[in-house]
Amino acid sequence: MQSTIKKTLFNIGGYSFWILLVCWGVLFLILKSCQTLCHHTVVNAVSSPNGEQVAEISIGDCGGATTDFFGSVDVKSNNPKLRAENLFTFAGRPEETGLEVYWVNDNELVISVSDLYKARTINPNGRKSADLKVSYQYRKL
Repeated sequence: MQSTIKKTLFNIGGYSFWILLVCWGVLFLILKSCQTLCHHTVVNAVSSPNGEQVAEISIGDCGGATTDFFGSVDVKSNNPKLRAENLFTFAGRPEETGLEVYWVNDNELVISVSDLYKARTINPNGRKSADLKVSYQYRKL
């Protein structure tokens, strides 16, 4: 009788272990599938005259037929004082905003748009320091 009780308790423990292991595995897969599905792609890169800085125009897509593209302008550089993030963000694709990015000189960037309705943020404070000068322009078509 005592060995039957021990055997039953041992089996219950084993079954509980495997049930909990499977539940944790299913929970892990559910949480893993909830991660963001957004993909960011650099669609244009404009180098400064000396080639040390690059203004990158990237777009993001979170998939799905009901979501629109979104994008940003960032400056990449080996010099930390000449880096910048999210200087300009926009809805849609860059060509829909009439976005043009060009360098005046090695430290001065111009971001020009023709459709302000697509602009999300204009962020001159995205610069790491005042060494990088950023100008914004609106062009009427």
